[in-house]
Amino acid sequence: MVSLDFPPTVGGISAHVYELSRALCDLGQRVCVISRQLPSQTDAFVKRESMDIYRLRLRWAAPLYGGQINRFIHKKLPEIQPDIIHVHGMAPLEGYNIKGVPLVYTNHTSGYLQRIQKGGFRRMALLRRLFEKPQLFLAPSRELLEVPFPIAAEKAYIPNGVDAKKYHFDGRARSEMRSSLGLSDDHVLGILTRRLVAKNGVIHLARATRLLNNDRLRLLLIGDGPESDDVSACLEQYFADRFTMLGAKNHDDIIPYYSAADFSILPSLMEATSISGLEAMATSLPLVGTRVGGIPDLIEEGKNGFLCNPADDKDLAEKIDTLLAADLKAFGAHSRQMVEDNFAWPKIARRTLAAYETVV
Repeated sequence: MVSLDFPPTVGGISAHVYELSRALCDLGQRVCVISRQLPSQTDAFVKRESMDIYRLRLRWAAPLYGGQINRFIHKKLPEIQPDIIHVHGMAPLEGYNIKGVPLVYTNHTSGYLQRIQKGGFRRMALLRRLFEKPQLFLAPSRELLEVPFPIAAEKAYIPNGVDAKKYHFDGRARSEMRSSLGLSDDHVLGILTRRLVAKNGVIHLARATRLLNNDRLRLLLIGDGPESDDVSACLEQYFADRFTMLGAKNHDDIIPYYSAADFSILPSLMEATSISGLEAMATSLPLVGTRVGGIPDLIEEGKNGFLCNPADDKDLAEKIDTLLAADLKAFGAHSRQMVEDNFAWPKIARRTLAAYETVV
Protein backbone atom coordinates (compact mmCIF):
# COMPACT_ATOMS: atom_id res chain seq x y z
CA MET A 1 0.00 0.00 0.00
CA VAL A 2 1.38 3.41 -0.94
CA SER A 3 -0.42 6.43 0.49
CA LEU A 4 0.57 9.88 1.73
CA ASP A 5 -2.33 9.61 4.20
CA PHE A 6 -2.27 7.04 6.99
CA PRO A 7 -3.14 7.22 10.71
CA PRO A 8 -2.63 9.30 12.77
CA THR A 9 -3.45 11.55 9.80
CA VAL A 10 -7.25 11.88 9.67
CA GLY A 11 -9.48 11.79 6.62
CA GLY A 12 -11.20 9.43 4.25
CA ILE A 13 -8.11 8.14 2.42
CA SER A 14 -6.24 7.54 5.67
CA ALA A 15 -9.15 5.57 7.13
CA HIS A 16 -9.64 3.61 3.90
CA VAL A 17 -5.99 2.54 3.58
CA TYR A 18 -5.74 1.55 7.25
CA GLU A 19 -8.99 -0.40 7.41
CA LEU A 20 -8.46 -2.13 4.06
CA SER A 21 -4.91 -3.10 5.03
CA ARG A 22 -6.06 -4.48 8.36
CA ALA A 23 -8.90 -6.44 6.75
CA LEU A 24 -6.53 -7.92 4.16
CA CYS A 25 -4.20 -9.01 6.98
CA ASP A 26 -7.18 -10.71 8.65
CA LEU A 27 -7.70 -12.65 5.40
CA GLY A 28 -4.14 -13.97 5.66
CA GLN A 29 -2.41 -11.54 3.30
CA ARG A 30 0.91 -9.84 4.05
CA VAL A 31 0.55 -6.06 3.85
CA CYS A 32 3.30 -3.45 3.82
CA VAL A 33 2.38 0.24 3.94
CA ILE A 34 4.60 3.04 2.65
CA SER A 35 3.54 6.45 3.90
CA ARG A 36 5.06 9.79 4.80
CA GLN A 37 6.78 10.31 8.12
CA LEU A 38 5.19 13.06 10.16
CA PRO A 39 7.31 15.51 12.19
CA SER A 40 6.07 13.89 15.41
CA GLN A 41 7.15 10.41 14.31
CA THR A 42 10.68 9.22 15.06
CA ASP A 43 10.55 5.61 13.84
CA ALA A 44 11.03 4.99 10.12
CA PHE A 45 9.60 1.46 10.49
CA VAL A 46 6.93 0.05 12.80
CA LYS A 47 4.73 -3.04 12.96
CA ARG A 48 1.05 -2.48 13.69
CA GLU A 49 -1.69 -5.09 13.69
CA SER A 50 0.25 -7.43 11.36
CA MET A 51 1.16 -4.57 8.99
CA ASP A 52 4.73 -3.52 8.20
CA ILE A 53 4.69 0.28 8.03
CA TYR A 54 7.54 2.15 6.34
CA ARG A 55 7.66 5.91 6.88
CA LEU A 56 9.42 8.16 4.40
CA ARG A 57 10.49 11.69 5.32
CA LEU A 58 9.37 13.71 2.31
CA ARG A 59 11.25 16.91 1.55
CA TRP A 60 10.65 20.12 -0.35
CA ALA A 61 7.43 20.78 -2.25
CA ALA A 62 4.53 18.41 -2.95
CA PRO A 63 5.24 18.16 -6.73
CA LEU A 64 8.52 16.44 -5.80
CA TYR A 65 6.95 13.81 -3.55
CA GLY A 66 6.26 11.34 -6.36
CA GLY A 67 9.91 10.96 -7.31
CA GLN A 68 10.98 10.51 -3.68
CA ILE A 69 8.33 7.86 -3.12
CA ASN A 70 9.32 6.06 -6.33
CA ARG A 71 12.98 5.92 -5.29
CA PHE A 72 11.99 4.60 -1.86
CA ILE A 73 9.86 1.83 -3.39
CA HIS A 74 12.78 0.82 -5.64
CA LYS A 75 15.03 0.65 -2.58
CA LYS A 76 12.59 -1.53 -0.65
CA LEU A 77 11.61 -3.91 -3.46
CA PRO A 78 14.21 -6.60 -2.61
CA GLU A 79 13.11 -6.52 1.02
CA ILE A 80 9.34 -6.42 0.53
CA GLN A 81 9.04 -8.45 -2.71
CA PRO A 82 5.44 -7.45 -3.36
CA ASP A 83 2.96 -9.24 -5.61
CA ILE A 84 0.94 -6.02 -5.95
CA ILE A 85 1.70 -2.33 -5.47
CA HIS A 86 -1.49 -0.46 -4.60
CA VAL A 87 -1.26 3.33 -4.82
CA HIS A 88 -3.88 5.54 -3.15
CA GLY A 89 -4.19 9.11 -4.37
CA MET A 90 -2.59 10.82 -7.34
CA ALA A 91 0.67 12.20 -5.89
CA PRO A 92 2.53 8.85 -5.67
CA LEU A 93 1.82 8.17 -9.36
CA GLU A 94 3.99 11.13 -10.37
CA GLY A 95 7.43 9.72 -11.14
CA TYR A 96 6.27 6.11 -10.72
CA ASN A 97 8.22 3.74 -12.99
CA ILE A 98 8.33 0.37 -11.20
CA LYS A 99 8.49 -2.51 -13.67
CA GLY A 100 7.56 -6.14 -13.16
CA VAL A 101 4.98 -5.65 -10.37
CA PRO A 102 1.29 -5.04 -11.19
CA LEU A 103 0.19 -1.54 -10.22
CA VAL A 104 -3.26 -0.95 -8.71
CA TYR A 105 -4.53 2.60 -8.32
CA THR A 106 -7.51 3.82 -6.30
CA ASN A 107 -8.93 7.13 -7.49
CA HIS A 108 -10.17 8.52 -4.18
CA THR A 109 -10.58 12.23 -4.21
CA SER A 110 -12.91 14.96 -5.34
CA GLY A 111 -9.78 16.81 -6.46
CA TYR A 112 -9.86 14.54 -9.52
CA LEU A 113 -13.41 15.64 -10.30
CA GLN A 114 -12.38 19.28 -9.96
CA ARG A 115 -9.56 18.71 -12.46
CA ILE A 116 -12.05 17.18 -14.90
CA GLN A 117 -14.44 20.10 -14.48
CA LYS A 118 -11.69 22.65 -15.09
CA GLY A 119 -10.43 20.75 -18.13
CA GLY A 120 -7.61 22.19 -20.20
CA PHE A 121 -4.95 20.56 -22.33
CA ARG A 122 -2.27 20.42 -19.63
CA ARG A 123 -4.53 18.89 -16.97
CA MET A 124 -5.83 16.24 -19.36
CA ALA A 125 -2.33 15.48 -20.61
CA LEU A 126 -1.15 14.98 -17.03
CA LEU A 127 -4.07 12.66 -16.24
CA ARG A 128 -3.44 10.65 -19.41
CA ARG A 129 0.22 10.22 -18.46
CA LEU A 130 -0.60 9.15 -14.90
CA PHE A 131 -3.51 6.87 -15.74
CA GLU A 132 -1.60 4.90 -18.36
CA LYS A 133 0.52 3.41 -15.54
CA PRO A 134 -1.94 1.19 -13.55
CA GLN A 135 -3.07 -2.26 -14.66
CA LEU A 136 -6.11 -2.02 -12.35
CA PHE A 137 -8.08 1.18 -11.71
CA LEU A 138 -10.35 1.19 -8.64
CA ALA A 139 -12.69 3.85 -7.27
CA PRO A 140 -15.01 4.12 -4.24
CA SER A 141 -17.78 5.69 -6.35
CA ARG A 142 -18.92 5.11 -9.90
CA GLU A 143 -18.41 8.81 -10.59
CA LEU A 144 -14.71 8.52 -9.71
CA LEU A 145 -14.44 5.54 -12.05
CA GLU A 146 -15.34 7.66 -15.06
CA VAL A 147 -12.30 8.75 -17.07
CA PRO A 148 -12.87 11.10 -20.06
CA PHE A 149 -10.43 9.19 -22.28
CA PRO A 150 -9.58 5.53 -22.94
CA ILE A 151 -7.26 3.76 -20.47
CA ALA A 152 -5.85 0.26 -20.70
CA ALA A 153 -6.44 -0.61 -17.04
CA GLU A 154 -9.27 -2.83 -15.90
CA LYS A 155 -11.76 -0.70 -13.91
CA ALA A 156 -13.77 -1.72 -10.85
CA TYR A 157 -16.05 0.07 -8.41
CA ILE A 158 -15.34 -1.01 -4.82
CA PRO A 159 -16.97 1.17 -2.16
CA ASN A 160 -15.49 2.38 1.08
CA GLY A 161 -16.24 0.25 4.10
CA VAL A 162 -16.84 0.56 7.82
CA ASP A 163 -15.84 -1.42 10.92
CA ALA A 164 -19.25 -2.82 11.84
CA LYS A 165 -17.93 -4.06 15.20
CA LYS A 166 -16.53 -0.68 16.21
CA TYR A 167 -19.52 1.37 15.06
CA HIS A 168 -22.78 0.23 16.62
CA PHE A 169 -25.59 1.70 18.68
CA ASP A 170 -24.71 2.21 22.36
CA GLY A 171 -27.60 3.02 24.69
CA ARG A 172 -25.40 4.24 27.53
CA ALA A 173 -23.46 6.56 25.21
CA ARG A 174 -26.76 7.91 23.90
CA SER A 175 -27.93 8.89 27.39
CA GLU A 176 -24.60 10.41 28.39
CA MET A 177 -24.05 12.37 25.17
CA ARG A 178 -27.60 13.69 24.94
CA SER A 179 -27.39 14.84 28.55
CA SER A 180 -24.11 16.63 27.85
CA LEU A 181 -25.73 18.35 24.85
CA GLY A 182 -28.74 19.48 26.90
CA LEU A 183 -31.21 17.42 24.89
CA SER A 184 -34.52 16.13 26.20
CA ASP A 185 -36.11 12.82 25.20
CA ASP A 186 -38.44 14.45 22.68
CA HIS A 187 -35.69 16.27 20.80
CA VAL A 188 -34.72 14.81 17.43
CA LEU A 189 -31.00 15.17 16.72
CA GLY A 190 -29.46 15.32 13.27
CA ILE A 191 -25.68 14.83 13.12
CA LEU A 192 -23.17 15.99 10.52
CA THR A 193 -19.53 14.85 10.82
CA ARG A 194 -17.30 16.36 8.13
CA ARG A 195 -14.90 19.14 7.35
CA LEU A 196 -16.53 22.49 6.75
CA VAL A 197 -15.25 22.98 3.21
CA ALA A 198 -17.14 23.99 0.08
CA LYS A 199 -17.35 20.52 -1.49
CA ASN A 200 -19.11 19.12 1.59
CA GLY A 201 -22.06 21.48 1.14
CA VAL A 202 -22.57 22.24 4.84
CA ILE A 203 -23.52 25.86 4.13
CA HIS A 204 -26.57 24.54 2.24
CA LEU A 205 -27.71 22.67 5.35
CA ALA A 206 -27.27 25.88 7.36
CA ARG A 207 -29.39 27.79 4.84
CA ALA A 208 -31.99 25.02 4.71
CA THR A 209 -32.72 25.41 8.42
CA ARG A 210 -34.84 28.48 7.66
CA LEU A 211 -37.25 26.17 5.82
CA LEU A 212 -37.50 23.32 8.36
CA ASN A 213 -40.84 22.77 10.09
CA ASN A 214 -40.10 20.45 13.02
CA ASP A 215 -39.69 22.41 16.26
CA ARG A 216 -38.16 19.38 18.02
CA LEU A 217 -35.23 19.22 15.61
CA ARG A 218 -31.72 19.96 16.84
CA LEU A 219 -28.43 19.79 14.89
CA LEU A 220 -24.95 18.66 15.92
CA LEU A 221 -21.98 19.54 13.68
CA ILE A 222 -18.58 17.95 14.26
CA GLY A 223 -15.76 19.24 12.09
CA ASP A 224 -13.84 22.37 11.25
CA GLY A 225 -12.70 24.17 8.16
CA PRO A 226 -12.66 27.46 6.25
CA GLU A 227 -16.47 27.69 6.10
CA SER A 228 -16.88 27.38 9.88
CA ASP A 229 -17.64 31.07 10.50
CA ASP A 230 -20.11 31.32 7.62
CA VAL A 231 -21.94 28.16 8.71
CA SER A 232 -22.09 29.35 12.32
CA ALA A 233 -23.38 32.79 11.34
CA CYS A 234 -26.06 31.29 9.12
CA LEU A 235 -27.23 28.90 11.83
CA GLU A 236 -27.32 31.73 14.36
CA GLN A 237 -29.57 33.63 11.99
CA TYR A 238 -32.01 30.81 11.14
CA PHE A 239 -31.62 28.15 13.85
CA ALA A 240 -30.48 29.99 16.99
CA ASP A 241 -30.25 27.94 20.20
CA ARG A 242 -31.00 24.74 18.29
CA PHE A 243 -27.53 23.72 17.12
CA THR A 244 -24.14 22.74 18.55
CA MET A 245 -20.80 23.00 16.75
CA LEU A 246 -18.05 20.97 18.45
CA GLY A 247 -15.25 21.68 15.97
CA ALA A 248 -12.77 19.00 14.93
CA LYS A 249 -12.48 15.84 17.01
CA ASN A 250 -10.35 12.72 16.86
CA HIS A 251 -12.02 9.89 14.98
CA ASP A 252 -12.63 7.70 18.01
CA ASP A 253 -14.03 10.62 20.00
CA ILE A 254 -16.82 11.02 17.45
CA ILE A 255 -18.19 7.49 17.87
CA PRO A 256 -20.49 8.02 20.90
CA TYR A 257 -22.10 11.06 19.28
CA TYR A 258 -23.56 8.85 16.54
CA SER A 259 -25.51 6.96 19.21
CA ALA A 260 -26.81 10.27 20.56
CA ALA A 261 -28.22 11.18 17.15
CA ASP A 262 -31.43 10.12 15.41
CA PHE A 263 -30.33 10.62 11.79
CA SER A 264 -27.34 11.83 9.75
CA ILE A 265 -27.08 14.42 6.99
CA LEU A 266 -24.78 14.32 3.92
CA PRO A 267 -25.26 17.59 1.99
CA SER A 268 -22.17 17.05 -0.18
CA LEU A 269 -21.54 18.53 -3.60
CA MET A 270 -18.86 15.90 -4.28
CA GLU A 271 -18.44 12.60 -2.42
CA ALA A 272 -17.27 9.02 -2.79
CA THR A 273 -18.91 6.31 -0.68
CA SER A 274 -19.08 8.58 2.36
CA ILE A 275 -17.20 7.09 5.31
CA SER A 276 -19.06 9.32 7.76
CA GLY A 277 -22.30 8.13 6.17
CA LEU A 278 -21.25 4.50 6.61
CA GLU A 279 -20.30 5.14 10.23
CA ALA A 280 -23.74 6.62 10.85
CA MET A 281 -25.43 3.68 9.10
CA ALA A 282 -23.46 1.17 11.18
CA THR A 283 -24.76 2.97 14.28
CA SER A 284 -28.32 2.40 12.98
CA LEU A 285 -28.98 5.91 11.72
CA PRO A 286 -31.05 6.80 8.65
CA LEU A 287 -29.66 9.32 6.18
CA VAL A 288 -30.60 12.34 4.15
CA GLY A 289 -28.04 12.87 1.41
CA THR A 290 -27.44 14.38 -2.00
CA ARG A 291 -27.53 12.63 -5.37
CA VAL A 292 -23.77 12.85 -5.94
CA GLY A 293 -20.91 10.37 -6.17
CA GLY A 294 -21.35 7.29 -3.99
CA ILE A 295 -24.08 8.65 -1.70
CA PRO A 296 -26.94 7.08 -3.71
CA ASP A 297 -25.34 3.68 -3.03
CA LEU A 298 -25.90 4.29 0.69
CA ILE A 299 -29.54 5.38 0.56
CA GLU A 300 -32.47 3.22 -0.47
CA GLU A 301 -35.24 5.77 -0.88
CA GLY A 302 -38.04 5.28 1.62
CA LYS A 303 -36.20 2.44 3.38
CA ASN A 304 -33.23 3.99 5.17
CA GLY A 305 -33.43 7.61 4.06
CA PHE A 306 -34.07 10.08 1.27
CA LEU A 307 -32.02 11.71 -1.48
CA CYS A 308 -32.09 15.38 -2.44
CA ASN A 309 -30.55 17.50 -5.16
CA PRO A 310 -27.12 18.99 -4.41
CA ALA A 311 -26.96 22.71 -3.50
CA ASP A 312 -30.76 22.79 -3.27
CA ASP A 313 -31.67 24.20 0.14
CA LYS A 314 -35.41 23.76 -0.37
CA ASP A 315 -35.15 20.13 -1.46
CA LEU A 316 -32.80 19.35 1.44
CA ALA A 317 -35.23 20.85 3.95
CA GLU A 318 -38.16 18.97 2.42
CA LYS A 319 -36.32 15.63 2.59
CA ILE A 320 -35.33 16.22 6.23
CA ASP A 321 -38.97 16.96 7.08
CA THR A 322 -40.05 13.86 5.16
CA LEU A 323 -37.59 11.70 7.07
CA LEU A 324 -38.70 13.11 10.42
CA ALA A 325 -42.25 11.96 9.63
CA ALA A 326 -41.03 8.38 9.04
CA ASP A 327 -40.21 5.55 11.45
CA LEU A 328 -36.59 6.49 12.27
CA LYS A 329 -35.87 3.27 14.15
CA ALA A 330 -37.05 1.08 11.27
CA PHE A 331 -35.06 3.17 8.79
CA GLY A 332 -32.00 2.92 11.06
CA ALA A 333 -32.31 -0.85 11.32
CA HIS A 334 -32.29 -1.03 7.52
CA SER A 335 -29.12 1.12 7.45
CA ARG A 336 -27.40 -1.32 9.79
CA GLN A 337 -28.48 -4.29 7.69
CA MET A 338 -27.11 -2.64 4.54
CA VAL A 339 -23.74 -2.20 6.25
CA GLU A 340 -23.61 -5.85 7.33
CA ASP A 341 -24.61 -7.05 3.86
CA ASN A 342 -22.49 -4.77 1.68
CA PHE A 343 -20.09 -2.42 3.45
CA ALA A 344 -18.34 -4.22 6.31
CA TRP A 345 -14.57 -4.15 5.75
CA PRO A 346 -14.13 -7.95 5.48
CA LYS A 347 -16.50 -7.92 2.49
CA ILE A 348 -14.70 -4.95 0.93
CA ALA A 349 -11.33 -6.67 1.44
CA ARG A 350 -12.57 -9.83 -0.29
CA ARG A 351 -13.80 -7.78 -3.26
CA THR A 352 -10.44 -5.99 -3.42
CA LEU A 353 -8.52 -9.26 -3.23
CA ALA A 354 -10.62 -10.69 -6.06
CA ALA A 355 -9.82 -7.60 -8.13
CA TYR A 356 -6.09 -8.03 -7.38
CA GLU A 357 -6.23 -11.58 -8.68
CA THR A 358 -7.32 -10.33 -12.11
CA VAL A 359 -3.91 -8.70 -12.66
CA VAL A 360 -1.46 -10.93 -10.73
